[in-house]
Amino acid sequence: MKNLNKSALKALSLLNEKGYEAFVVGGAVRDLLLDKDVYDYDITTNASPDAIRMVFADYNRYDLGRKHGTVTVIIDKDKIDITPYRKEDNYSDHRHPDLISFSSDLKEDLSRRDFTINAMCMDKDSKIIDMFNGIDDLEHKLIRCIGDPHKRFDEDGLRILRAIRFKTKLNFNIEKNTDENIHKSKDLLNYISEERKKEELLRILSERNGFKAINEYLDVFNTFMPFEHIERRINNFSDPLYALAYLLIDIQADLKKLKYSNTEIRLINILIEASKIDISNDCEFIECLSSIYQKDILTFLEEYHHKDLQERFRKLRKHMVFLKTLKITGEEIMAYGYEKTRIAKVKQKLLNLIHHKKLNNTSYALNKYLKENVVE
Repeated sequence: MKNLNKSALKALSLLNEKGYEAFVVGGAVRDLLLDKDVYDYDITTNASPDAIRMVFADYNRYDLGRKHGTVTVIIDKDKIDITPYRKEDNYSDHRHPDLISFSSDLKEDLSRRDFTINAMCMDKDSKIIDMFNGIDDLEHKLIRCIGDPHKRFDEDGLRILRAIRFKTKLNFNIEKNTDENIHKSKDLLNYISEERKKEELLRILSERNGFKAINEYLDVFNTFMPFEHIERRINNFSDPLYALAYLLIDIQADLKKLKYSNTEIRLINILIEASKIDISNDCEFIECLSSIYQKDILTFLEEYHHKDLQERFRKLRKHMVFLKTLKITGEEIMAYGYEKTRIAKVKQKLLNLIHHKKLNNTSYALNKYLKENVVE
């Protein structure tokens, strides 16, 4: 087991010195027990928000989590989130508590959390407080809700995707009752914002077992993404957007509605088109890579086809022409009667002809072509 870092120890010690209980809680404890590196520390304490601010009066701090009483303290450049014990009541939107109040009871605070492996605490002496048998589940590689899974998911539907993410990231199994309620409660994801679902999905797809999780919980993901069962096996893509493009090759999805940015949507669509080219065809290969997303496309194609394409790319690169290196300007194209909105399409046509070796990238050849031909 790894040890707490100096900044977390200092925060715990300062709170203890003022007479308050204080424990590192959640994912940090889980990862320390798994001997993983920890970069984010959360501390839970019976000190009030005002008391926390007084204890850390000499440190830089900010209150972005004021609604939950969280005070973020900067200690030796490390960000430590410190939150009072609290209890929550009524989750009418299946995501956020209607009422938050502070508590003096550690168990009350821990009981509102999602999974047993995320509800363990550690004091400054590295003593573990485990009220819900998280260590046992950690040893048996199980994801288990605290208490009644139906209630936990009804409180916060995002926990459904978080359970799948932890299973995928840690290569754990999900306890039977918890797993059954994931499927039964899947429609609660309709109450969750598209941004949060997108975030969790991309995290899942960034893991090696991401596609396996999609297949296993296809009914869950189908509540917000039109995925189909993945027949072809690809172990992993180096970028979750590559993985998403792969999943959408033959599927229509309204990515704008799902809160993907214009840049993300453009990249995904370009990768989908790249998946359809014949990589053995030099013209198609060059044409496909004549893009500002060249690096992404090449990496995606290598991973998609399980081939090293670097040497072939280097040999063909000298023949590559890009829109920005065409030897004709937009003004020249407009002189042939094309509207400004048509310039990009005309340039793409010229580029295709060049890559298929039907036209040279010279000012004379390009202007001659436009003088003699009309681009529809």
